[in-house]
Amino acid sequence: MENRYRKTIFLAIAFGTSVRDVLRNSTFKVLTNDKTIRIVIFAINESEEFKMEFGGDNIEFVPLNPFKPTRLEKAVLHFHRATIRDRCKTIDLGNTAGDTYALDKFTPIARLLLFLFGGKMVNKIVYYLYMIFSPSRFYHEEFERYKPDLVLLTRVLNFSADYPLLRAANKYNVPAIALVSSWDNLTSKAFFPFKIKSMVVWNEVIKKEAMELFYFPENNIFISGIPRYDLFFSNPTICSKVEFCMRMGLDPEAKIILYCTGSGATGSTKLDLKSPESEIAGFLLENINNGFFKEKVQLLVRLHPQANPEEYMYLNEMKNVILHIPGRKSSFQDRLFSGNDDLEYLESLKHSSLMINLASTVTIDASVFDLPTICINFDYRGKRPFKYSVKRLYVFDHYAKLGINNGFELADSKQNLLELISENLRNPSKLRAGRQKIVSQQCYYTDGNSGERVASYILKNI
Repeated sequence: MENRYRKTIFLAIAFGTSVRDVLRNSTFKVLTNDKTIRIVIFAINESEEFKMEFGGDNIEFVPLNPFKPTRLEKAVLHFHRATIRDRCKTIDLGNTAGDTYALDKFTPIARLLLFLFGGKMVNKIVYYLYMIFSPSRFYHEEFERYKPDLVLLTRVLNFSADYPLLRAANKYNVPAIALVSSWDNLTSKAFFPFKIKSMVVWNEVIKKEAMELFYFPENNIFISGIPRYDLFFSNPTICSKVEFCMRMGLDPEAKIILYCTGSGATGSTKLDLKSPESEIAGFLLENINNGFFKEKVQLLVRLHPQANPEEYMYLNEMKNVILHIPGRKSSFQDRLFSGNDDLEYLESLKHSSLMINLASTVTIDASVFDLPTICINFDYRGKRPFKYSVKRLYVFDHYAKLGINNGFELADSKQNLLELISENLRNPSKLRAGRQKIVSQQCYYTDGNSGERVASYILKNI
């Protein structure tokens, strides 16, 4: 096969959020502008619309197939988590589901090995276990055909679809760069099982986690800022509140309470198989319509790309609420957002008076816009044991580190939630200094050039 390109990059897009974070910002634009580089996009979405938007002379597409791990691979992952359990509260508490059954089984042997050999040696043992029990089984034809010079990964956590691509990269001795996709990835899902050349992270917090939890070399970690926030910091032209409200079906004269939901799994455990968030939204709306708040307010409920819209449809039958379901269904497991969806979200943040969420990343988003934020810190259906309580979510490593900034409120009961809403509507400057600290801690750069930094780093390392 004739190759007119100087270099070839494999780019894995396993989730719709990676489209926003990588393809729809300057990272992809800078890379594709270099016509001596061929980019092969491995994506679950194979629609013609997707290919039309991101295709080009130096772009090719290969299907990224869903991956199902074997029992042995799952066992190695549980053991891997057990080796970092005592240094990571998120994993110790069983992550969002609160399930530690398998983790408990592997913890005694993990602690024994850590005592005998120390963390660095056990980390190497974990690496070799993956190599032995997770053989390379996929994408050999693609590696032989394209002979890539670099593999870019955007997930590879919890056996996501790009997991076997990393395994094949190791088999063919192709360097891989991991673009860490979120602030909780390293502490909630354990780390990449195979060899990574380098890692691109948002901030010093994630860099420190990579070094302390997984002994990743400091010199191989690059801090870029948050590429998805480039839109926030680039000061794009947006519509006025009146125009926004008219388009969304909201009242321009009323204040907007923005409820940003989590995924369908947020707040669910074996005691609460279904997330309580749709009920919380209904509770807020009931009190708005009953006149609890002195101010004229309305509720804008914006769904997470992995939330189930059917659970919220009943809100459409009530007044003073708009249910916003951004994105569209696609081959990805989450809804795929367009550039317009992202801009509309920015407008929602800009024109709202208050945000409410349940232990979500959007607390950082709100801080960028100095938007007062209240997080749900109580079990809506009645008190649960801490192991299955939403309270544990704020003990997780990423949220505990966010909490030290004192930039958001924690509502400890239904009544307290209503009181905090009233208080923050009256005094929006409350906790402003804390929100500024959140931006400094999490965003690192606020110049709108994080995507370009990522691309420059990639080009430097290819």
